[in-house]
Amino acid sequence: MKINHKVIKREFLSYIKNERGYSDHTISSYRIDISIFLKFCSEIFSDDLIDFNSINSKTIRKFLATEIDRGYSNNNGVKSFSTKTLKRRLATVKSFFNYLYSFEKINDNPALHVKTPKIEKKLPNFISEDLIEELMNTPVETPITSMIDGIRDKAILELFYATGLRLNELLSLNICDVDGHEALVKVMGKGGKERIVPIGDNALNCINKYLEEIGKSLNVNFNDPIFINKKGKRLPKRTLQERIKKYLYRVMGNGSVHTLRHTFATHLMDRGADILTIKELLGHSSLSSTQLYTSINPETIKNSYNKSHPRG
Repeated sequence: MKINHKVIKREFLSYIKNERGYSDHTISSYRIDISIFLKFCSEIFSDDLIDFNSINSKTIRKFLATEIDRGYSNNNGVKSFSTKTLKRRLATVKSFFNYLYSFEKINDNPALHVKTPKIEKKLPNFISEDLIEELMNTPVETPITSMIDGIRDKAILELFYATGLRLNELLSLNICDVDGHEALVKVMGKGGKERIVPIGDNALNCINKYLEEIGKSLNVNFNDPIFINKKGKRLPKRTLQERIKKYLYRVMGNGSVHTLRHTFATHLMDRGADILTIKELLGHSSLSSTQLYTSINPETIKNSYNKSHPRG
């Protein structure tokens, strides 16, 4: 049976949103990946109608090979996207065929026999403890735009470092999600999983100062977003990404929002926090994900060895 690929894409995206409860960020990535795959399939069939029963594991492997070639050719022979991106492409295709099979739109699932590429285990940068104070003061001492934006950005940096939140988790916070009395933050993580994360005094004080400032010119309600732009709307993702990059560049020459999350985990690990605790704080579903974030300082390893080994 042939199916219009535009129709089945809409149905699949609706399914992962409404039935599986995927986050908007994940759905956005899946939309990109499945669009690329379905375009590849439509070119094979030279039609908007695709017989998915005729697609086998070789077709999927050919798609992955085409993506790799496209990545190189678009960047003058230099690899332009990571193995992680390729893995996500395949994960999307696997999920798509699982959906087709579950709803009896195909007789067999060809994606079951395709192996996921191995990921290059690259550790992101982290900020040394002696640079943290400088980073936190940068938005106020040398603001990119206005002083109120600097106060907001300092609160954001402090919150990132205090909690290890993902970018989307921080931006989705409302005022009611921060319990100043108990020093806790209620976070909605990946897949709609809620967790509670402690927050330190530094971050709380900066958030309170920021809320006091915006309260002078705006009527702030309990259910409003914490971090807003000049129009009073929730701060856009791209805006925050660019501002964080600029602050990190001033202090360490590079980095991204992800650097702050990695720094949170690494500093906890260096000071003796249990890896299972760090896993829960980061909202990871598997311990292997946490291990990737926690690159231990070589000096910490040496001290631990000397302390623990019988002949250390």
